[in-house]
Amino acid sequence: MKQLLRCLVPALIALTSLAEAIEVRFLAWDDAIAARQVAVMGGSDEKPIKGLHPLQRTSPMGVTITEGNLVLRALDKKDAQGKAVDVPVKVGEAMTQPLVLILPDPKAPSGLRGFAIEDNSTSFPWGTFRMLNATGKPLNVVLGTMQKQLPPSWQPVDLRPGGDKALPVSLAASDAPKKPLYTGVWKPEDGVRRLVFVLPGTDVRMGPIALKVIPEDREALAATGNP
Repeated sequence: MKQLLRCLVPALIALTSLAEAIEVRFLAWDDAIAARQVAVMGGSDEKPIKGLHPLQRTSPMGVTITEGNLVLRALDKKDAQGKAVDVPVKVGEAMTQPLVLILPDPKAPSGLRGFAIEDNSTSFPWGTFRMLNATGKPLNVVLGTMQKQLPPSWQPVDLRPGGDKALPVSLAASDAPKKPLYTGVWKPEDGVRRLVFVLPGTDVRMGPIALKVIPEDREALAATGNP
């Protein structure tokens, strides 16, 4: 018996080190995803994700990260054996408050895929425009005097101009920087941070790219009891 315990204890310690509890919020990509029945797994338990919305993060949920992944479960899809379909989502080792984007994936059995980004206010400060390029092509962005490139890999790029002055903004293809694909005026606010997705345009009248903006207000967030 003692020999068995000596073998089991290191194994249990190793398993514990591979699992970590963390608070996660979720964001539906569109209305169709928001209408889906999706849960996040904690061991063998299903925790339905409530309040999925395409323009607002859910409340934080305690989630177990195992070997760098969390697992979503599509409750409204079944596999050949009649079981709900699971969707593993990679969570970066250094992430402390992940935001998981729940995206459509027509090729996946679940019809879903997940993408996690760090969402804590140290990494993504208030007053910041955090941009993710979903066009598949590199873009240049200019906001006031700030200039940055947006890689086509969904890598977040932050713009934090400071102040409260409205600033001109433009987006252009990296190989044609003098031909803007989008122009506008953005006004930074110290108490607001904005997640900005740059998408291929679907309406020729609106231009070749479109923007989807997810704002979050610090005062409104505090009123919900969240930090």
